[in-house]
Amino acid sequence: MFDLRRLAMLLEIHERGTLAAAAKALHLTSSAVSQQLSTLEKEVGAPLLRKVGRHVELTTEALILAESTRNVLSELDAARTRISLLEGTPAGQVRLAIFQSAAQALLPGALDYLAEDAPQVELHAVQINPETGLILTRSREFDMVISESYPHRFIPEHAELTSELLTHDTLHLVVAADSGVEDLAGAAHLPWVFEGKHNTSRVWAIDQCRAAGFEPQVRYVMDDLGTHLQLAAAGAAAVLPGFALANLPRSAEADAVTVLPLPGDPKRKIFVTVRSESAEQPAIKAVKEALRHAVNSAPR
Repeated sequence: MFDLRRLAMLLEIHERGTLAAAAKALHLTSSAVSQQLSTLEKEVGAPLLRKVGRHVELTTEALILAESTRNVLSELDAARTRISLLEGTPAGQVRLAIFQSAAQALLPGALDYLAEDAPQVELHAVQINPETGLILTRSREFDMVISESYPHRFIPEHAELTSELLTHDTLHLVVAADSGVEDLAGAAHLPWVFEGKHNTSRVWAIDQCRAAGFEPQVRYVMDDLGTHLQLAAAGAAAVLPGFALANLPRSAEADAVTVLPLPGDPKRKIFVTVRSESAEQPAIKAVKEALRHAVNSAPR
């Protein structure tokens, strides 16, 4: 019997094109992926990778396995949907990948809704960046993911996934209240705080700075948006979404920062994304409805 997780890993290598890309997507080291593949090769009794120059490619046996794995995973999703439809009442565990600001703005309201309207649904949530969440939802580590897209940014399509728009979230410039800054161009002299290097929000925000005529001084790199707010109060500049500012009136930084509009009043789109085969599962639909309820009731 082949291990399904190892087969899913092989499918990820097939779809990503390289072992390194698959390892990065799965948050594993390349050596860890190699070890798992070595074990799978023993189970299969045939080599799965061959070297081509500095790269590796899947053998014919591996390609057969990868395609079969895709079909098996899809059939398992479809079977789970059929079983859940027989039960009728939304029930069971749903694993949600969600990024920080969405978790802060939406999770409390969604949990309240589920407790009242779908008490047999057990929601498990993990904070993770949207790009990784999409990959791990496709590979069955999660059942659904809250994803995002920024204005004029290309969104890579993921086969087997279906997305629904939840809401739009306005993006703002945040600076210290005594900074004297009135617009984005006026923040050119300030030190800036951004998220990690390859984060979509960072790339987009830096593009906005360049469009305003300056290269931002990247002084601080922090993933926690609450820290961004604190650093803005201390004299830095930050671009923050409305979700991250929802509780600002009640925070210690309420009087210490100024929230300013960005040119064009840009908004990011917030989506809920699931695998197509599982979209009709009652528990999945209940969580989606809970998230929509949370969007409508969240402070903005």
